[in-house]
Amino acid sequence: MSRKTKKETPKADTQEQMFARLKSLLSEDQLILLHEELEQPNYPALRINPLKIARDGVIDEWSQRYNWEYKKVPYCPTGYWITQSPLPISKTIEHSLGHYYIQDAASMLPAELFHFENFPNPIILDMAASPGGKTTHIVSRTLDRGLVIANDSSRERLTALRIVLQNWGNTHSAISNYPGEYFGSWFPQMFDAILLDAPCSMQGLRESDAHSLKPITQKEINTLARRQIRLLESAIHALKPNGEVVYSTCTLTFEENEAVLDAVLQRFGTIISIEPLTDILTIPAPALIGTESNQFNSQIANAARLWPHIYGTAGFFAARIHKTGSTLIANTAAPSRPLSQAGWFPLEQNLIDCINASIAAIYGIEFKQILDENDLVVWRFKNACHLFPKLFLDKLPDFPVQALGLPFGQFNGDSFELSHEFASRFGERAIGQVYVVNEEQLSLWMYGHDLNLGHLPQTNSPIWIIRDQLNRTLGVGKYTSGRLRNMLPRRAMISGQIAQRF
Repeated sequence: MSRKTKKETPKADTQEQMFARLKSLLSEDQLILLHEELEQPNYPALRINPLKIARDGVIDEWSQRYNWEYKKVPYCPTGYWITQSPLPISKTIEHSLGHYYIQDAASMLPAELFHFENFPNPIILDMAASPGGKTTHIVSRTLDRGLVIANDSSRERLTALRIVLQNWGNTHSAISNYPGEYFGSWFPQMFDAILLDAPCSMQGLRESDAHSLKPITQKEINTLARRQIRLLESAIHALKPNGEVVYSTCTLTFEENEAVLDAVLQRFGTIISIEPLTDILTIPAPALIGTESNQFNSQIANAARLWPHIYGTAGFFAARIHKTGSTLIANTAAPSRPLSQAGWFPLEQNLIDCINASIAAIYGIEFKQILDENDLVVWRFKNACHLFPKLFLDKLPDFPVQALGLPFGQFNGDSFELSHEFASRFGERAIGQVYVVNEEQLSLWMYGHDLNLGHLPQTNSPIWIIRDQLNRTLGVGKYTSGRLRNMLPRRAMISGQIAQRF
């Protein structure tokens, strides 16, 4: 007998299944508003990178350049919906260089809930970080200060996380690969702030590139909810007194949201509290205080349940949890492996002095000033050098991580060659050895092609910082024998049709 192939559930059927599960949580009037909203387009949204774009009015520049129309995301100062665009907003040079991140507007809420101003150099844990959008938002809000541990339990998701963070240009982050449930006992009361954007059923009623509509069973929802409770308990134990945990999901099932908060409130009592979000959300979006068969702690209403018709987003849930006292948990030994065992060593001071003098002479960049301003040090693995945050070396020097800091460059014979990542973040400071491409060369460059040039002046380094006529730093190229070799990473190249106006 032949095996029957499983039919895919059409999107409309899946959405109706979600609706059937959730409709009892809304009044008749709200259901009408929700139906009307779901008939509207789910516009793409972007968030500007303040590490690379510090000037005001850039969204208007981009809108004029690419014929966009936009509107503001009300709770995110750097977030915008793009309501009209001739081509996908992923097909721009700015996107490929990490000047903005494409993100569902609902997902911009969690990082905005932290009071980072209370922590001058915060130690932050992003407990389930991949693919990294919310991690870049945390980095943006702290202006790349302190330390962010971007953890994800799935090894398969680490590559995407690493690419996103490198493209963003942050220096004060590390990527780890452990179950989030362990952090509470490994690092009790260490972190100033923790984001738990929990793995969930994704019952958000709207489909996007990041969140497809998929059917799910009640058993699967219950299994997810049990894990979410364990993760949130771990986060609360890992949090310092007076610190903040933001718990969020991209689902609207109460089992994964209000019921999870209710469970941890029962577990921790008055040691934690759910804070109001009126400082961020101007339109009320209260969480549930009960369902037909459940009654929740009244303070859970302070959390935010973003039904699509409230802010025009996908369905989302977020809560800010304040830890008012200490928690006790049996401490267990965290994994440990000194960086030296992995082949990393601090770069000798005489080499740092040589690099600083060389970069100043060739590019006019004061490298030591960058180190001092950003509290960074240089470490070496064979010929490759990275910029590491001092705070990681002070607080977690032996914690094994998959990636740390920002690639800086490498030694090649007698010269030191700057990396694309360093130039993309700090190359705007260069006043020497900059090659400005014309419009035709720009198109070739962004597609990954080398440039055939005439003679360029010979210096102590073959690495040139590349800019275009709009003063955008494109990275670096290596000049040899009349040819400027393209050193764009593949992630930064544009494939397919590029936006017509550069």
